[in-house]
Formats: sequence, structure tokens, C-alpha cells
Amino acid sequence: MHAYLTNDSTSKWHNLVYKGVTIGAQDYLGGVYDSEKDAMKNSDYGAMWMLAKLTDDPRLTQKRLPNALNFKLMQQHAEEDFLCGSSAGQYYLYKSKRFTEEWGPYTEPIATTYYMLMDMGNILLFEPQQKELKQHVKLAADRLLEWMKPNGQWEVAYENKTLKPTFTDITDLRPTFYGLLIAYEILKDKKYLQAAIQGADWYVENAVKKGHFLGVCGDTRFVPDFATAQSTQALLELYNVTKNEKYKEAAISTAKIYTASVYTHPIPTSVVKQVKGIERKDWEISQVGLSFEHGGVAGSANHRGPILLASHAGMFVRMYRLTKDSLFLNMARAAAIGRDAFVDFKTGVASYYWDSMNNGAGPYPHHAWWQVGWITDYLLSEISLRSNGGITYPGGFITPKVGPHLTYGFTSGMVFGTKADLIMRPGLFKLDNPYIEYMAALNEKEKTVFLILLNNDDEKQTSLIEMDTKCLFSGKKIRVKNVASLNNQGHSTLVDGVENWNVTIDAYGLTVLKIKYK
Repeated sequence: MHAYLTNDSTSKWHNLVYKGVTIGAQDYLGGVYDSEKDAMKNSDYGAMWMLAKLTDDPRLTQKRLPNALNFKLMQQHAEEDFLCGSSAGQYYLYKSKRFTEEWGPYTEPIATTYYMLMDMGNILLFEPQQKELKQHVKLAADRLLEWMKPNGQWEVAYENKTLKPTFTDITDLRPTFYGLLIAYEILKDKKYLQAAIQGADWYVENAVKKGHFLGVCGDTRFVPDFATAQSTQALLELYNVTKNEKYKEAAISTAKIYTASVYTHPIPTSVVKQVKGIERKDWEISQVGLSFEHGGVAGSANHRGPILLASHAGMFVRMYRLTKDSLFLNMARAAAIGRDAFVDFKTGVASYYWDSMNNGAGPYPHHAWWQVGWITDYLLSEISLRSNGGITYPGGFITPKVGPHLTYGFTSGMVFGTKADLIMRPGLFKLDNPYIEYMAALNEKEKTVFLILLNNDDEKQTSLIEMDTKCLFSGKKIRVKNVASLNNQGHSTLVDGVENWNVTIDAYGLTVLKIKYK
């Protein structure tokens, strides 16, 4: 997916000039209000900045990110009026040179949380020196404050022309309050935290305690969707800041409710089936563990099945750590593991809808960013769990709009007491067993690389691991000095060899290779 996303042609990336500023985004070939097949969009700004940091790829850092940032800045409503600071729309229409919403000329408060505060907040985690961007965060947060009612509630949307509330028959049972929590984390102004608490209190009483939720997809009249999973993570983060137990309990309750959005039947078997002329075992094409885009009679679930974008997986691992309820962990693993029948071999991108099988991103090239994001979140959540907290990386903010996965890599983490930065270097490591996943981290000062290995099978697995040292630093040769194997408690034993190693890992286990170089 890294290769796919850095190729302008395959990822359908374009740079255009808007109001004298070069903005960059990807084609969006689905339906958009008033479009002439000229819609462009970015998604998961956290994953964009994360992948750039982990790979140190100049195609991202120098070419993509500056114009994606410009896109984000120009996406904010700038006129000093009722909409000032809000999102002008998810999409840019290059023929008419304007931003618009997907399903009509209206503005949702939660879109300001999503496309202003979530995205800008994630960027600022990586680039805290961006003073102008902080001013944009303030504009967006102040707009949410202005729109919030005294009881902590928001309207679903406002018509852009009349500025009157629309969709007045439904209530904004979505985590709109989360944007103010981000504003507090970035700007450190307590008025935003107090407002986030006020909004969350209303939400807990009117959404969580009643089991009533609203979705964020306008094409289905906002029927419940992945916004429910985001509410879990938003409440959990509010608990982490305030230490108020009611938000933790509300997060757990919401997560339990969201398990009903996960497919649990029919139980997959080994029966061989024909899919587009290819023999597939039933378990390879199973829906079990996946969630739907949106449910209900009007939603996509009935005719398209679940979605492969398993953004809830990392959050479910976190909920398991919090509750010790194995349902969360089993559902997370059922969602994340064994889905390569749905992956386009050429690009590494999974299909969005289950019924598309392995057609890749299709008309939605931006979906690949979400996949980079949720996979990283899932793996790092599993690593933290399996190491009993011995390996931890701070998570950033939720990303809009498909689920609760978090951003990583903006700061160092800890690998059994040693500070290390997450890295991703194509070709650095080669494994011969697909059941074993890995993440890598680097402490350049101590000349140490950590290879964090996960066995994602219910049986013991062995893999040969090869390291190509020239891939660690561009134009710089290194030699391996010694290697130690660390178990899930951090206990160390020396390993023979300096170029390749055989590693055996227990079922759903974790092993770390600590590679010292010179």
C-alpha cells in the first residue's frame, strides 16, 4: 500500500491551484452532490503523516504532505459568518472550484469535529510547530462552542443558504463533543475541556444509556454505523483525561452495544467454494468478525455485506485489556486475521465492501490510507497487550470517518525500557511465514533496531527472518554486532547469526529481536 499510495497514477493523486494555493488530493469516483465526476478527497490525515514519518519517504514528506495540508486549510470555511471555522465540505470539485458535502448543501457540526479538529489535531501531533494550523483549530473549536446548546447538544446540520437547522426529525447522537477534547489537548484551554464534558454528559444520558445512536453517512439518512465505535474511543479518551469513571463505564457500554454490529454467523468451515472462478475455502471468504458500513433496512449491509475496513479491531483489543472480556479480543482477531482473499495482489489494498472480493480500492483510492491506519492500530494494540504493557506507543486522535483507529509514530515509545521510534523500511526484513506479523523500531543513539514479531495463529509458528542492513539508512552501511531474543516479559537470550535467524513463537505470542549494529 505504501508503493500504491506514493504513485500518483495508481492512487489517482492530483495537484490543483485553488485561490492561488496548490492543493492536493485523490480522485473520488463515487457520487457527490453537484459533481461532474470531478470530486477529490483526502482521508485519514493521521495515517498520511504517520506513514511519512515511519518511512521517511521524500515522495510523501516533500511532495504529498504540503499540498494535502493546503487542501485541509482551504477546506475550512473562512468567511466571518455563521459557518466560520466549520468544514466547507468533504470534497473539492475542481471544475466548479469549490468544496461541497457529499449529499447536499448543508453543514454538520460533526463535520467540523471530523474534517477540521480530528485531521488538524493529528497533523499537529507530528508538526506541533505549525502555529497557523493551531489558529485554524481554534476557529473550528470556537465554532463548535457557538453551535453547542446550553444542554450540551448539537443540531444534526444547518442548511447552507438559510442557515436554519435541517434533519430536525433526528437528534445528533454522535460523538461531536470529541472535537472539543482535541482542541483542549492541542490548545490547553480548559474552556474546551469543560465544553467537551458538557457535550459528553448529554451524550451519555441521551445516547449511551438509551442505546440510541446516529450514523454519519448522509446517503442512508444517518442510520447507525461506525460512529458508534468512534463514540467508544472518544469516551475512553475523555476518561483518560478526566479520570471520571462514568466515561469509562459509558465507553464499555457503547463497545458492548457495538458488538451487535459485528457479523458472527454463519460459522466458517473448510468447505471449498467457487468465487469468480477461483476455489476458496469457506473461512477465506467468511463475514464473521467484520462490521457493516451502515445497518438497518436502508443501509449497505443487506445487499453488500460487511466492510473489510476493520477499524474497530484495535479498539476492541483495548477494550479487552480494560474489561478482560474475551469476546472483544476474539472479535478483533476474527476481523483482522486471514482476509487476504479480499486483497488486490498488485496494490495490497483490500476491497471496501465484502461483495467486491479482491477488486482493490476501486473508485475509492483514498480508502488505502484508512487501511494503513487501522492495521497499524491493531498491530500496536496487540503488541501492547501481548507484552503486558512492556511495549507501548502513545496513540493520537481518532481519524474520520470510518471508525475508532488511532494514529501513531508522532513520538517515541518504549520497548521493554528502551526508548525507540517506529520505523518502516521496505526490504529491511523478510519473513517466510505469513502467520507472523511485525513492526520495527529504532533507537539510533544506542544503535539498536527492535523487530517486534507477532504470531497471529492459534498454533506455534516458526519463521526464517532475513535482514538487509543497507535498507536501514539510505546511503549508509551498517553491520550487525549481536542479536538477542526477548520474550513477552522482556527477558533476553543471545541469538546466533548476524544475517538471518530462525524464530519460534507460541500461539498468539510475541517475540522481540533486539539487533545491535555498528
